Amino acid sequence: MTVMWLIIIGVLVVIELLTYGLYFAALAVAAIVPLVLSLLGFDLWVQSLGFLGAVIASLVYVRPLIKKLQGDKPEQMTNVSALIGKPAEVIEEISQFAGSAKIKGETWRARSITGTKAAGAKVVVDSIDGTTLIVR
Repeated sequence: MTVMWLIIIGVLVVIELLTYGLYFAALAVAAIVPLVLSLLGFDLWVQSLGFLGAVIASLVYVRPLIKKLQGDKPEQMTNVSALIGKPAEVIEEISQFAGSAKIKGETWRARSITGTKAAGAKVVVDSIDGTTLIVR
């Protein structure tokens, strides 16, 4: 049964990586309990009860804690979305049509939503349109 629990954990982790809701991650964490019970030699029914109890605890306590730590918009924690709201420095004058800015050591094309921004000015990323920063 140990191998079965390892396979279940692996499948749940893969599903969580393909989706985003932390439900499958909570189930994968809960599957560790019956894995340990299996290693200790307990019967399948004890492992199943351990899994059920761990699933309930994980969904009731752990998942809400993780969601709270992530904030209201977890999708903004990674990738280019993480740049929204961050400061940038104007490299080449930015107008409503063109320009460039440096953020986190990378140079991006940029457009301003309000007026023209001179080289050397500090701006804040308002949004991202493809590969162009929209700044204010």
